[in-house]
Amino acid sequence: MRSMKTSRVAAFVAVLAISCVAANGPDQTWNADIARSTATFSAGHLFVSTVTGTIPIKSAELAIPPGSAIPTSVKATLDPSGVDTHDTARDADLRSSDFLDVATYPTMTFESTSVTPVDASHFTVAGNLTLHGVTRPVTLTARYVGESGAGGALRLSYEADATIDRTQWGMTGGAPVVGTAISIALKIDVTRE
Repeated sequence: MRSMKTSRVAAFVAVLAISCVAANGPDQTWNADIARSTATFSAGHLFVSTVTGTIPIKSAELAIPPGSAIPTSVKATLDPSGVDTHDTARDADLRSSDFLDVATYPTMTFESTSVTPVDASHFTVAGNLTLHGVTRPVTLTARYVGESGAGGALRLSYEADATIDRTQWGMTGGAPVVGTAISIALKIDVTRE
């Protein structure tokens, strides 16, 4: 008698668990609104100043579970040929083989390998950054900023940052005048079709 009751309880718990998973559903794909997403970088220059610039985001995709703001995966592609520091000569130098070498490596990519929630709006994203023909691991510190329904479409906003050593991606030009530590800040707004 007791074993039948135990079996029924176990079956009920199993059905309830399956129902919860079904109610949540699979992850939803959200794509970056390129016009409202930016990738900014900064590096030390001449030992006393900082150069800041942007690299255009070509695409970004986040997989987000229903009912959560924390993605389960992230991938993005950037266009280094569009680097912009508001100085034409410096931008040409950054596109050259001494730095980004955009003629040989026309894209930069990031693809997550894991996402670790910290709380309801903060998380870390570990993944692989491919830059200058080299793929190396990077960890981003990220946060969910909020949502907006402006314009009729639901929009989610995220921010993330990291610091990398450019020499680990084979970019050794300009040292020591140009710093090797590069700070990266991302702001990404995503929408669903």
